[in-house]
Amino acid sequence: MRWPTFSILLVALLNLSFNCERQQKKPPEEVTQGAVVPTPQHAEPIFDNDYVKAVRFTLEPGDKLPPHQGARRAIYSLSDYKIKWMEGDRQTEKEWKKGQVHWHDAVQHGVENIGDTKAEYLVVARKDAVLPLLEGDEISHAISQLDVVYSSVVFENADVRVIEAKLPRGEKQPMHSGGHRLIYALTAYDAKYSSDKMGTKESEVKAGTAHWHGPDRHAVENTGQTSANFLIFEFMK
Repeated sequence: MRWPTFSILLVALLNLSFNCERQQKKPPEEVTQGAVVPTPQHAEPIFDNDYVKAVRFTLEPGDKLPPHQGARRAIYSLSDYKIKWMEGDRQTEKEWKKGQVHWHDAVQHGVENIGDTKAEYLVVARKDAVLPLLEGDEISHAISQLDVVYSSVVFENADVRVIEAKLPRGEKQPMHSGGHRLIYALTAYDAKYSSDKMGTKESEVKAGTAHWHGPDRHAVENTGQTSANFLIFEFMK
């Protein structure tokens, strides 16, 4: 009379073992809100908060990213490269130059480096959390409009404005308003940041790092011995 019970337990254990083995064989991936980052060996997380996630990708010639879901995102090219873009049944070849920026809506896609050079690019993906409403004229008086000497808009759409700033040593940007924004350091630099909400802070910024600022009025001074080159991803929504 004990054999039926034993058989049921044996079948349950075998099913559990099979399911665990199937889960272990899944390709490694990091699932985040609104996005999937495949093959972590190609992706280096740079920054993550409630509003955005920044990841730096590196693909050697021939490397592939399998199909995965991407969030709404801005992409900044850190090198010259050529890729094959795979979206559903459609495949296209694209070439990007260092410093170029483009935008993708949320879509499942795959990528292959079909060029002869390493593909390096920064992805700043927008999450689902709603940005707090801006007060006053924080967008209309952004740094890109006040400081035409040391900064320029390299991309803009309804979602984001990407600004590249190059502040020589000893120079200072005037006090101005800024919105919700991610700052990515293209070079290492020392800076003094003066804000009406955060006070004054001096920082040593490492190349390849990122930080977040909420809306404020602020000024930036390059207090180091090298040029301060950085990107500003200012999100509108």
